[in-house]
Amino acid sequence: MFKNIVPEDSILKYDVELDVNVSLFNQAGNTKIIETIGEQGLLYLELQSGQFLNEIFVEPDNVFSDIIYGKKSLIYSFYNSSGNETISLSLSSAKDTHNAYSKIKAHSTDLEWRQYFIKQAMIKPGINKIQISDPVIRELMTVDQVADYLQLKKKTIQNWTSNDKIPYCHIGGTVRYRKLEIDRVLDSKKR
Repeated sequence: MFKNIVPEDSILKYDVELDVNVSLFNQAGNTKIIETIGEQGLLYLELQSGQFLNEIFVEPDNVFSDIIYGKKSLIYSFYNSSGNETISLSLSSAKDTHNAYSKIKAHSTDLEWRQYFIKQAMIKPGINKIQISDPVIRELMTVDQVADYLQLKKKTIQNWTSNDKIPYCHIGGTVRYRKLEIDRVLDSKKR
């Protein structure tokens, strides 16, 4: 799984994918991880499907976090840019009621949108949470992006496309949707 995101010349602490049957999180959804990853080390944490981190507290302060999507779940990365060998993570997980997995997958190249979920969960003394952000809505969208934009399921958009109920075009052999045309159709149905 991680072969796609870990450089080939990396020194791996675990050279095999771990099959973990016991959750790192207790019944309340909390865990504490203290891991020696070395200076400039990187720790990946793949959550169970349908879960996301709603609280993240990292020590030392200069550990950077990011989030990507895996096959069915979110993967968090923690990069140690400090001079310390060890990092400490206090984490709280919850059910993905915000649909973070689908939103990150639909807007995977939007770094600001990924960091929104990290910053919402990050706890630092004296720093307030950021206000809600929207992903960048592009003029040409994929089916996932249209589903997120219209707040519908992906399957609904695919059915509408098959039945010509929504405007679309083929670009490079893939189906794309023009935001302007979708907005025009929606405006005409309001009247």
